[in-house]
Amino acid sequence: MIQIRESALRVVASVILAATAACSLTMGFDGFVGPADGDGGSDRGDDISTLPGAGDGGGSDAKLASGGDGATNDGGADPNVPPVFVDAGTFCTKPDSPSTFCEDFDTSDLSARWLREGVFGKLTSYSPKSAPNVFLVDVPPTTTGGTFVSKITRSFDTSATSVVLGFDIKPERVYLGSSFFILAALEWARGDNKYSLRLVYSNGSVRLEESNLVPPPDNKDAYHPFFNLPEGKWSRVTLDIIASGQSPGAQLMLDGVAVGTREPLSPTSGMDPRPTLILGAVFAGNPHTGWTLRYDDVMLSLR
Repeated sequence: MIQIRESALRVVASVILAATAACSLTMGFDGFVGPADGDGGSDRGDDISTLPGAGDGGGSDAKLASGGDGATNDGGADPNVPPVFVDAGTFCTKPDSPSTFCEDFDTSDLSARWLREGVFGKLTSYSPKSAPNVFLVDVPPTTTGGTFVSKITRSFDTSATSVVLGFDIKPERVYLGSSFFILAALEWARGDNKYSLRLVYSNGSVRLEESNLVPPPDNKDAYHPFFNLPEGKWSRVTLDIIASGQSPGAQLMLDGVAVGTREPLSPTSGMDPRPTLILGAVFAGNPHTGWTLRYDDVMLSLR
């Protein structure tokens, strides 16, 4: 059985978080989206979310929509450098990248199969892990508690419940309170319900969360141990998952070093084996001071 290892402080924070964002947790990522601004990928037109109002980060939204990077820790350098396209020499063309799927964001726009939702994610050529481009999620602070989501999503036609996900990430600004940021998630559908594994930045640390996303009261979450993700530097996060069979489990690695032990999983039976990858989802159920994170060199091996 998965053990829930929480300190009393984290339990209190989790209760507060559940009260403000319970709907988004039980229903998964669908339906909670920010407005599309037409600057990348395939956008959904629906918007049933509450976004920051004037004085609560609206100026940062405008900067993002006009092409500004918006990052706060760039040491005064001009971040307003648009993404560029290269046709050779990128991370995903190297011979040591044999994964089923690879995305280095080294195009002038998100590729067509990415579904982009919300205004806070974009490509920029400022401060990439591997040149020329990086995917930036830059969420302005807000003093209100409206829930919204900004993310990019890619669904796969290949059946695979055994997967390895790896990506480079550089957190530049994070919020230490109870609003939380989903670094990455893998989901498998079962009819209208879902089984979700997600890496969540909450209370200043990251943990793996497992959810059988079914209507209450049958929904359940399992929380795995927290680990620290360094700020202001690039780190390679790897998640090795077996979500079916006799011994399902997941192993986290940070810069090639195992984080803790392999954690057992309890996946939903009868789920569709075709996974969906989600990057950069923000659930801002409470007031927060903003998030700035950069992604690069995403690899997903479907086994």
